[in-house]
Amino acid sequence: MMLSSKILSIPSTRAMAGFTLVEALVAMAIFTIGFSGLYFFYNLSQHSIADAEKRMYVNLMSDRIIQTIASEAQRPNTDTLNPFTNPSQYSGSLNNCAAYSAGDVRQAWCQDLNTNIGPFNASSGAENRQVDLQNDGTGLIVNVTLITGNGAVGAYYTRKLRQL
Repeated sequence: MMLSSKILSIPSTRAMAGFTLVEALVAMAIFTIGFSGLYFFYNLSQHSIADAEKRMYVNLMSDRIIQTIASEAQRPNTDTLNPFTNPSQYSGSLNNCAAYSAGDVRQAWCQDLNTNIGPFNASSGAENRQVDLQNDGTGLIVNVTLITGNGAVGAYYTRKLRQL
C-alpha cells in the first residue's frame, strides 16, 4: 500500500512542477506584442531624430546663406560680387548643383545641402531649395526657402539688408 501511494503522488507533483505548452505559447505571444510595440516606438523616435537633425541643419544653412550675402554686401559698389550691384549672382535654385560653375557660391550651398540633408527629391513635388534677392531701392531683400524631407522639414528666412 505504501508503495502505491508513492507512485500515485509522483504524477501529481510532476504536473505542478512546470509550464504547459499552451502557457508557454501565450507568454511568447504577449512578449512578441510588447516587443513589437517597443520596436514601433523606437523606429518612430529614429525618424523624429532624423527630422530634427535636418531641421537644425536647414535653419543653420539658411542663416549661413544670408550671412554670406550680408558679408559680400560689404564689398565696394564697383565690385561685381557685391549683391547690391548684381543680385542675380546670388539668386537661384539650389535643386541642381550642376547648374552652377565650380567657383559659384550657389554650387557650394547646393553641395552642402546634398551632403548634409540628402539630394533634392524632384519626384516628391514637395521639396524646394531657393534663394531670391530683390533690390527694392531701400535695401536688398533676401528670401531663402529650404524645404526637404518630402515636405516634412522646411525653413523660410527673409531678411532685408541695407547698404552702408
